[in-house]
Amino acid sequence: MAVVTNVDLDHMDRLGDTVAEIAREKAAIIERGDLAVTGASGDGLAVVRRRAVRVGVPLTEVGAAPLLGWDRDGIEVDLPRLGRTRVGLRGRHQAANVAIADATLDALEAAGIAAVPDEARRRGYAGAVWPGRLELLRVLDHDVLLDGAHNPAGAAALAVALDDLRPFLAGGPITLLTASMADKDVDGIIAALGRSKALDGATVVATSLDVARGMPAAELAARWRTGVVWGERVSRPRQVIGQADPRRALERAFAEPGPVVVAGSLYLVGEVRGVLVDDPALRDPTPPEDR
Repeated sequence: MAVVTNVDLDHMDRLGDTVAEIAREKAAIIERGDLAVTGASGDGLAVVRRRAVRVGVPLTEVGAAPLLGWDRDGIEVDLPRLGRTRVGLRGRHQAANVAIADATLDALEAAGIAAVPDEARRRGYAGAVWPGRLELLRVLDHDVLLDGAHNPAGAAALAVALDDLRPFLAGGPITLLTASMADKDVDGIIAALGRSKALDGATVVATSLDVARGMPAAELAARWRTGVVWGERVSRPRQVIGQADPRRALERAFAEPGPVVVAGSLYLVGEVRGVLVDDPALRDPTPPEDR
């Protein structure tokens, strides 16, 4: 089985400068003798199709499942085989991901590789958990939403999700705690997040991370201050604060009364999650006692 979920602009320093170039890199996983599934569209889909034809592989093209609704903890979609189905992941973009997952299970069954009964699929989709990807926590009387959103496509998905989730979150203006790698499309990320009406009147706390690629907090804050005058923006932060130390930046975010959104870098999400969540799976192993 070869699955190309979607194609967008990311890791451009290694994969290419256009969707078509990136799609060629991703589509190379499709090899003769495979079955293939994709949720790609546009230029990316055209490349995936050509690769499948070239190596003689049957390709299943999947669109997003119809979205039936959402709440604080997930979404509901209509899948061809299952009908109304609960997905325990937030964000309407997951309607595309669950459709691809279900089509992949269909293909595995058709190939005689594995059969997953309907009830098992329902349990799996409803119980899906993805730490750091629109993960919602309740900490110190704050709703805290963690999401990587480290490229413009991810930021756009977060912007839509924030507007969808806003009625289910605690009251008060949102505080966005953000960081970014310097080699990312920072202005594109800011522009995408700025389309969220839920961020209108937000406090933005820009911080930095102790990694070589990290953008300094002061520079990121300056980018956000410049971004508020872009014509395509619909939201205007109430204030933009630069705080280089991520721990102090987190404390500053919690000093505000409303929900806290942590986004812009998976490195930042990982660091903040390590502070807020005692996850046994992420603990360093305890060394054996000296004998």
